[in-house]
Amino acid sequence: MSPALQEPIAVLCEEVGLPVPTPDPLGVYVIHIEGQEIRVSTLSSGKVILLGVIDRAADLAQRRKESRHSLLTTCLNLQAVRFGKLATSEVLTLEPETGELVLWQSFEGPSVSIPAFLQGAESLLNELEFWKNWLAAS
Repeated sequence: MSPALQEPIAVLCEEVGLPVPTPDPLGVYVIHIEGQEIRVSTLSSGKVILLGVIDRAADLAQRRKESRHSLLTTCLNLQAVRFGKLATSEVLTLEPETGELVLWQSFEGPSVSIPAFLQGAESLLNELEFWKNWLAAS
């Protein structure tokens, strides 16, 4: 585990009662919290990224009986409205390699304070819940 991420990830896992994960070959730590998947990684610039997976965009579009383009347009419009009203730090985007619709936020690194990391993880989990519920209901 990268020394900069070791303590914040360990504290988060302890808080939610999970074992500390080992990184995948790319150095990404995957943590599953109450059905939500969070990935933690460090960019070459030193920034720390918290990424929450909503679902594969194609699967969401199929379940909602709309095109992927229409789904993404609707999501980005809603994200703009939410940002204007709530000013959340999470960014909604499409992961090009996996086709997943994700939320992410970054921290200046290479180290992140534990309180900031825990607050970021909590905010990300709340936003993931909102998006999954909204996409399932609409």
